Amino acid sequence: MKKKLTINPSEEIAKQNIKILQAKLSTIIDQEVEWKIKMMNQRTFESANKIGKYLAWQIRERRKQNTISKIREGERIVEEPKEIRKIFQKYYKDLYKRGKETKQEIEHFLQEHHLKQIPKEEKEILDQKITQEEIKKAIKKMKNGKVPGPDGLSAKYYKTLSNQISPVLGEVMNNILKEGRIPNTWKEAYITLIPKKEADTLEVKNYRPISLLNNDYKLFADIMAERLKKVLNNRIHKDQTGFLPGRQLRDNVRNLIDIIEYLDMSIDRQAALVFIDAEKAFDNISWDFLKKSLEMMGMGEKFRKGIEAIYKEQKAKLVINNTTTEYFSIYKGTRQGCPLSPLLFITVLEILNERLRGATEVTGVKVGKREYKIKAFADDIVLTLEDPKNSVKEALQKIDEFGAVAGLKVNKNKTKMLVKNLTKEEMIDLERRTEIAVAKKVKYLGIWVTAKNINLYKDNYDATWRIIKKDMEIWGRMKLSFLGRIAVVKMNILPRMLFLFQTIPILKGLKQCKEWQRALAKYIWQGKRPRIKMKILIDKKERGVFSLPDLSLYYEAACILWLKDWIKLENRELLDLEGFNNRYGWHSYLWYGKVKVHKSFLDHIFRGPLYQAWERNKNLLERKTPWWISPIEALTVKKINMEEINATYEEMLRKTDQGPKLRPYEEIKNLFTGWLQYHQVNDLLKEDKRKVGFDDKKSKFNIEVIEGKNKTLSRIYDILLEWYTKDEEVKEAMIKWAIDFGYNIDFERWIEVWNCNIKFTACMALRENIWKMLYRWYHTPVKLAKMYRLKDKRCWKCGEVEGDLYHLWWTCKKVKGFWESIYNELKKIFKYTFPKRPEAFLLGMMDKEIKKEDRTIFLYATTAARIMLAQYWKVETIPNIKDWQIRMVNYAELDKLTGKIRDQDEQKFLKNWSKFWKYIGINV
Repeated sequence: MKKKLTINPSEEIAKQNIKILQAKLSTIIDQEVEWKIKMMNQRTFESANKIGKYLAWQIRERRKQNTISKIREGERIVEEPKEIRKIFQKYYKDLYKRGKETKQEIEHFLQEHHLKQIPKEEKEILDQKITQEEIKKAIKKMKNGKVPGPDGLSAKYYKTLSNQISPVLGEVMNNILKEGRIPNTWKEAYITLIPKKEADTLEVKNYRPISLLNNDYKLFADIMAERLKKVLNNRIHKDQTGFLPGRQLRDNVRNLIDIIEYLDMSIDRQAALVFIDAEKAFDNISWDFLKKSLEMMGMGEKFRKGIEAIYKEQKAKLVINNTTTEYFSIYKGTRQGCPLSPLLFITVLEILNERLRGATEVTGVKVGKREYKIKAFADDIVLTLEDPKNSVKEALQKIDEFGAVAGLKVNKNKTKMLVKNLTKEEMIDLERRTEIAVAKKVKYLGIWVTAKNINLYKDNYDATWRIIKKDMEIWGRMKLSFLGRIAVVKMNILPRMLFLFQTIPILKGLKQCKEWQRALAKYIWQGKRPRIKMKILIDKKERGVFSLPDLSLYYEAACILWLKDWIKLENRELLDLEGFNNRYGWHSYLWYGKVKVHKSFLDHIFRGPLYQAWERNKNLLERKTPWWISPIEALTVKKINMEEINATYEEMLRKTDQGPKLRPYEEIKNLFTGWLQYHQVNDLLKEDKRKVGFDDKKSKFNIEVIEGKNKTLSRIYDILLEWYTKDEEVKEAMIKWAIDFGYNIDFERWIEVWNCNIKFTACMALRENIWKMLYRWYHTPVKLAKMYRLKDKRCWKCGEVEGDLYHLWWTCKKVKGFWESIYNELKKIFKYTFPKRPEAFLLGMMDKEIKKEDRTIFLYATTAARIMLAQYWKVETIPNIKDWQIRMVNYAELDKLTGKIRDQDEQKFLKNWSKFWKYIGINV
């Protein structure tokens, strides 16, 4: 058209056509803008002020995390996008080149090492046919909203078509295990680059490559990973705590801090704590070494075929600033982003860890007969070595020998040491011999560690809270609601504090936790006077409240979780280290008061705070003698590395009408060293029965925590919270509402509001209004007069009588008229009459007279009316019905959009809103 007009400017048809096209384009743009505004409103409606991605995006630090605007190459800074892509591509091409190791060198190394073989029954687990149940379970686990791989097929696609796709996937996957060939699309990946924290982003090496893989491949990898976990849990030593069920990062930190504490009290022992930094560990692992290792371990043949097919041929494109590079080939490394990668990595690394554990020339820290030498969380390895002059060098040599065939390389610039009981001259000599620097402090698994445990609080708790305090100042200036601020505490502040509570529970007393809680309250209330007391704020949602985390209770729960090891007496390695100077059994300290005669028991970085937490909560958790007590262990005079029988009362006793009695000696003699010990236990039993006795059943703490395996911290917290808030079951607000109404409200109706009615909408702003009504949030003339000693208590609307809460919300003649109008409109919508009760209109407590299918509309209608009244709170004006109708139409549209985005059946929306739309059609 433009060409025609250029050739012949007077061409009228061309001019008209251009105008038509411009008008159409303008309409399309307007529609697109309108749609984007609608979607923005919907997102706010559904996601504002609740835990989720939207709130996380709102509060996160504003920085261009994924934009690489410049990079350093040699001496120069490169800013041209095309050149930046070339530099990154060259770096990763070189990184993923095949290593120099040969198959012969690998085989020779592994033959010397004598790898532990996989039992036959575990091979069968790995090799069994992939079932439809496994595929559907893997699909169910997939997270929506994740960026898909090169084929663009999202998790939502697989979830929607699960029944149709699963049989086809099963056929493909089982064929891979049989033939050892994968689809070409599984060989491809897009690699996105994430900058490492606290690193120079101008350096190419300071970016972490994350592979975006096709979801069908990830399903296969996930199934293989789940099978491999079952095998590795038995095969891989407990020293490796990464990526396996039941193993925790905190175990490594606990071990390390305990060793530092032990060395503090053993000044004659010289030691070095070596924090190994492996250079691009996941990206450098040799494929040949990986495959040969699996073969020589005797992994299942079909399983190996699947792994070998994956690690035979790979290629990837880099995604830099939303632009992709050309494909390049990959010849080594395990892909970060693949469910199998971390497990395969720790399988390979275990060969090194076993080598170090078995090396007699590398001396670990010795506590009695036990030796503490190595701890690992994936590639985060720490060596705790005595005789550092020789041991450190020998250990590094072992790592280098392993690295020469496996691809692992130690970065000596980033590898650091902490030393204990060395002179300055010895420390300098050690640095010279090993080429490793001695540091003042090292960050290990998120915790700053120094050679003295006295610095733990300042370096971790203090430092973390300073950052949180700054964050709260920034968030305080954001437009977040009351519930939004509580959500911020839950999703951002609590995880940071919980990490410290669970990793280094070193606080003596709860004074500091209470100070932190006051700071949280100040943030939540924005420095204003609280309208709801803290005990109600922290109570559980199921009991009609806000579930604000209580830091004191969470800290107590974390301490009690650690005490589980003292109670169960199973982890002998930990107990010998943590109790290296104990005089008595652990249970004698926990239950029989031996701390009174061995006061120095508390002079330990962990033992003191943990014991104090136990004492504060012991009578709540165990009111009578626990069935988990081991009387033999409690009677023991302790020696290091004692091998002892730790039978519990539960194993020894039988229940009778006269209370528990010791079973006959012949029946349980295998639990004792002899008759004398049996009689000692019997005497202790008599004493326990006389003092506090036994319950017929095991305590809730025993069943849910000591014997429980999942969500243990949450269970402890719930037990503590239930006890702490037990006097708040019937809330003061509930009593006041009953007085206002002039009749009692059944407790079941309150529960229905808390757990059911309040969930009528996805919108937190609407839910927040109900919470505020339940807890009588709003300030009234009567309340303000009391607070500030004012004389005028008259209602702001009618100006005739005292304006208390019930008057302003219900009995004021102006407000009464507004509610009468809402009531009349609802009768038009429902086409039937029902009683106009205040608890229904103010609190959402509906009677049976309102039909089930009409309850959603009723809740939307009354909540909309209350929000409008709140907006006109301190003025004479009353909202009008027209504005209420507009608000309801808006809610209906947003509810419909939300349903579509959530893939809900449209019939649900029509069922909820059809009567309202008919009403709108007639009345508007």
